[in-house]
Amino acid sequence: MLNKEPLEGGPPAKLAQIIKQLGHNDFDRFEIATVTAAPPALSLRINGMKFDLDASDLVVAEHLTTRKVTVSSDGGNVWTEMHVKSPLEVGDRVIVASMNNGQAYVVLDRAITL
Repeated sequence: MLNKEPLEGGPPAKLAQIIKQLGHNDFDRFEIATVTAAPPALSLRINGMKFDLDASDLVVAEHLTTRKVTVSSDGGNVWTEMHVKSPLEVGDRVIVASMNNGQAYVVLDRAITL
């Protein structure tokens, strides 16, 4: 159960605080990484690491993947299937959460600056 104290910081910090309040988790920390190869052979490099992580080291949020979706174009009367390409490209910065003492990483979203 969440306590009623206000959460502080940006979205990643707030997510970390919520996870901590809920109890046990395998997430160690949040990091920024750079995409070094675009999907489907996704790889990325965490800031400060000397090597790239490949797809076998990563769990990727669905909205960052190439996928098939079914959408309605006029309020539900006409349905069509669309292919959505992954938005990730070489050089993109992404927010990742490390799990299991850095043995796996969850790619949460693209990181942008406003």
